[in-house]
Amino acid sequence: MSEEAKNEAAAEEKEEFTQKIGLYICTGCEIGDALDIDALKKIGEIKKLENIKTHEFLCSQDGAQIIKDDINNEGVNSIVVAACSMRVNTDVFSYDPLKYVTERVNLREQVVWTHEPGDEDTQMLAEDQLRIGLARIAKAEPMDPEIEPITRSVLVIGGGVAGLTSALESAGAGYDVVLVEKEAELGGWSRKMHKMLPAKPPFDNIGPSDIGEKISAVEGNDRIKVMTGAAVTKTEGAPGLYKVTISRNGGEETVDIGSIIMATGWRPYDAGNLEHLGYGKFKNVVTNVEMEEMVAANDGKILRPDGSVAKKVAFLQCAGSRDPEHLPYCSSVCCLTSLKQATYVTESDADAEAYIIYKDMRTPGLYENYYEAAQDNPGVMLTKGEIVSIEEGADGGVSIEIDHTMLGEKVRFDADMLVLATGMVTNMVPEGRTINDLTPDYIGQWKETETPDGIIKEVIADPHILNLEYRQGPEMPYLSYGFPDSHFVCFPYETRRTGIYAAGTVRAPMTAMQSASDAGGAALKAIQCLELTSEGKAVHPRVGDMTYPEINFTNCTQCRRCTVECPFGTLD
Repeated sequence: MSEEAKNEAAAEEKEEFTQKIGLYICTGCEIGDALDIDALKKIGEIKKLENIKTHEFLCSQDGAQIIKDDINNEGVNSIVVAACSMRVNTDVFSYDPLKYVTERVNLREQVVWTHEPGDEDTQMLAEDQLRIGLARIAKAEPMDPEIEPITRSVLVIGGGVAGLTSALESAGAGYDVVLVEKEAELGGWSRKMHKMLPAKPPFDNIGPSDIGEKISAVEGNDRIKVMTGAAVTKTEGAPGLYKVTISRNGGEETVDIGSIIMATGWRPYDAGNLEHLGYGKFKNVVTNVEMEEMVAANDGKILRPDGSVAKKVAFLQCAGSRDPEHLPYCSSVCCLTSLKQATYVTESDADAEAYIIYKDMRTPGLYENYYEAAQDNPGVMLTKGEIVSIEEGADGGVSIEIDHTMLGEKVRFDADMLVLATGMVTNMVPEGRTINDLTPDYIGQWKETETPDGIIKEVIADPHILNLEYRQGPEMPYLSYGFPDSHFVCFPYETRRTGIYAAGTVRAPMTAMQSASDAGGAALKAIQCLELTSEGKAVHPRVGDMTYPEINFTNCTQCRRCTVECPFGTLD
């Protein structure tokens, strides 16, 4: 069908809409006690409405059924609900916007709950609100969105546990995936681990990593295009219509993408800032990440950086964490990692000893079982304490003095090696930058440029992950400490950039098991975005909004507010 024929068919379909209004007045929630309901009904009768009904609880199953019956049996296609706020009961009074129009008249919050019941002015206000609602519905008609064909594919940035899982889940649901990983190999940090934290009940024992299986599954999936040694250099467009430029092997490729999952992971806090704890000062003081890599490289043997065997290993928790001078937050995974690495020590040698010095041991959820298992290990000693001094011994070991222990006195002991449990920093923070470089909202600084049309405000930042072609900056807005903006409890994967979702340790410190679960959730949100966009529906707000802005360019004053505030640069 030609474009002209399509327009003619759409015009004919619009002309066929013959409006039949139904007015439904709720008498519950004190509305019936405060207002003259018969007077309200009379307003509808003056408008010659055939379907005017009341119910004591219109939001109840019986009340909602009255409206559904009129829609199905009486041909009502324009529904006026005079009851509570349009912000509540959205699921009850929700009808297909392609077939019906709905108008909510707020008699509860804006009238009877805020004005004197039975008062003449209160009645007048309610009648005016109803007249306004009836006037609005008379000029309304069902939505007729112009839906552009979208790309049903998902871009996953990051090839660690979260990225691999997101890719597999998206592909398993029938969507094409482009997986971009900056390193030459997939697997992220998990590939470097000797063993992994418990991932199955009863969560009391560590085991081998399954990262190899995930990598093989991704590389063998026909729906997943893997691009290693690659980076995103430009992202432009909107949900369903993104164009993403990817650099690889000295060249660039632009791909059409529907939604994006950012799973770029974490990096350890820079231990170079922890010289007061002996790092960089004493040769046998290492970080938990370095300890993991050494054990993996030596096939489970516990060797010091100088190559000698370590039979006594001390672990210092919160090394730089929960410290306003370094990382103000707790990464939660560090305690579990030290418990795991203490197990390495006792597994390598039955006579070896591990000492864990902590502020607080934090092992959330079912990981408490693993903590209890570590407590039962005779080779592991755990003690609360604060560091008084760390000195290097003649044999290259360390002598540690701690205070505020559970013994109530200072304790000094020697260890062959000290492992600093450093925290996790989101890779949202560019390399070479720290959380102290961040502005309150964006990674970067606001720049204001004065023009004849007014002041244009843009973000000048260090682009490094998404490289968005948006006025509001090339990267994500973030919450505290650089983690992507989201509602942590209710909508954890959603960011302030619709169509782009964060998963795994880039959005919060978490274990590999938690990252995999997180990635599945982000994949579902990315798929939901594609499906809603394909129907012309907005993902936010969550009310099936299908409205599109219509700009009257003849009245445009070139204030440029629309170009600055639109998160997608649609009108640039």
